[in-house]
Amino acid sequence: MRKILILSAGVLMMGALTFTSCSSDDNNNETPTPTDEAQYKDKKYGNEAIDACVTLVGQLESANGVIAQSSLTAEQETYLRNVLASLVSNVIVPTYTKLADDTEDLEKTLNGLTVNSITQAQINKACEDFKAARENWERSEAFLGGAASDFDIDPTIDSWPLNRSLLLTYLRSGRTDFSDEEIEDATILGFHALEFILFRNGQPRKVAELQGNDTYKGFEAVSGASELAYAQRICTLLKERTFQLQVAWEGATTANAGRLATVKAAGLDYTTDLGLSFGENLVRAGQGNSTFPTLKAGIAQVLSDDEGSCVGIANEVGTAKIANPFANADIAYVESPYSYNSITDFSDNIRSIRNVWYGSTNGTAASVSFNSFFANVGQNAVNTSVAGAFNSAIDKISAMPSPFVKYCSIVWGKNFDDPDNWDSISE
Repeated sequence: MRKILILSAGVLMMGALTFTSCSSDDNNNETPTPTDEAQYKDKKYGNEAIDACVTLVGQLESANGVIAQSSLTAEQETYLRNVLASLVSNVIVPTYTKLADDTEDLEKTLNGLTVNSITQAQINKACEDFKAARENWERSEAFLGGAASDFDIDPTIDSWPLNRSLLLTYLRSGRTDFSDEEIEDATILGFHALEFILFRNGQPRKVAELQGNDTYKGFEAVSGASELAYAQRICTLLKERTFQLQVAWEGATTANAGRLATVKAAGLDYTTDLGLSFGENLVRAGQGNSTFPTLKAGIAQVLSDDEGSCVGIANEVGTAKIANPFANADIAYVESPYSYNSITDFSDNIRSIRNVWYGSTNGTAASVSFNSFFANVGQNAVNTSVAGAFNSAIDKISAMPSPFVKYCSIVWGKNFDDPDNWDSISE
């Protein structure tokens, strides 16, 4: 078997089909790894997590470069197209479908809450639904290229930091009705606004607080009734957008007809400009009416483009999600600070890369995947490097003192909850 060449004149040779398998721990509970309080002052954990993400970026870029700089045979192009088809069918569509299921469950739970009848069990269930949805959203961020980017779904449902000052102006009036026109600002929508209402200090809100007034500094005049009504309203918007993601990638089917009807009723787009589903658009890269001019362009979007790719999210986790609050003292930039889910979010972002590489959602390599492709062309070293990099990134991120908001607060001597530290840019 001839080895893959990293020169444009090289030819990738396919041999007998083989694949390697590797599992990874998917325990997502953000249980503090360090037990010594002094470890919250030690910057090595954050620095090692950032460095691991930088290494992962380099390995993914190298892997894409091997394909980009090689002459592919017809057989290899067919195999890679099957890799993309498997990715869509076995990772992207299932992840978005589960995300849509979870947000639908969350909406049903929230819509049953009133200040007169609310119970702690209901709040706890809403928090469980939220975390389930959050997991699947974070595990989709390696493939934001496509519907999530083209239709501005990502900024609409996942902008942070939460604009606490603006949210306060909406809620302190005590209103319980909010029109579409009034809640267009993405900085007070989506996951992080819901997180603020549902969680405090890593725990579900207390029923007594939601039956009365908020106790968060600066929000003491805000009623629980207003917060619940707002949460219910924006959760419906979140659900509509996650339905949009599913049908945009899957295309119209009998099974998703109800969700497609919801998307249409909300006036949301769900196909490319040329009428393809985003799944078809990727699999047909370089063919027909795909927006990708070549197969290699489609692969680059998945693996290494600056935005919406595996490289894009690895870079964002290291240089923004972790580095902005940890290395650059922008304490307001901590993602998921109210649920204490930050480290879980970051780890799940890297797991989304793992899922793309392995073509599965269970931490093992599918028989048709980027992993199997490199194995079949005699380049298991690429697999070893990429898998080593994403496993190391997960390990180093998980080793950071938890909760991440406390870690950053202690490192910089800043109180995240202090209104003086509310202001920050929004992503």
